[in-house]
Amino acid sequence: MSTAEHPELKVQDWLRVFCYDSYCADAMTSGLTSSKDTTLRWQLAVDTLYRLLASDLLYIPALKADDSSTQKSAALDYIKSLARHDPFSSDIEETSHWYLWDISATDRCHSLIEKYGVRDLPQGELSQGLAAALHGLFAENQVAWSDQPLIAINTGQ
Repeated sequence: MSTAEHPELKVQDWLRVFCYDSYCADAMTSGLTSSKDTTLRWQLAVDTLYRLLASDLLYIPALKADDSSTQKSAALDYIKSLARHDPFSSDIEETSHWYLWDISATDRCHSLIEKYGVRDLPQGELSQGLAAALHGLFAENQVAWSDQPLIAINTGQ
């Protein structure tokens, strides 16, 4: 979904952060929207993580495979599983899935952040070059911005 306010800027900010350190999926449940609606935050986290993994901007280092295609497939399956596990639940079994793996920036992500000078931009300033590159990558990987979920979360309703 693209219902985050200024989704390109939010993604740019997260990509910059991932270039400094690894984070678990739960980190993405904040910072993509200022909304207090946990269902929206959960959906945005799932879709954004899926979009970034599908576009080879993020990866899960602990998922080792003989080839990058198998590794990427396993990572995307993990994100799909997050759509079934509420990160805001009071049930530890439910939330533990969101802490299972560290997620890191790929070389492609580091290159784009460097190419478009994102590290040197003031917080809150969007790199138009990076935004255009992201639009192209997302379209190329069939995960373009949309008002429809990439992977609908299971809210149990």
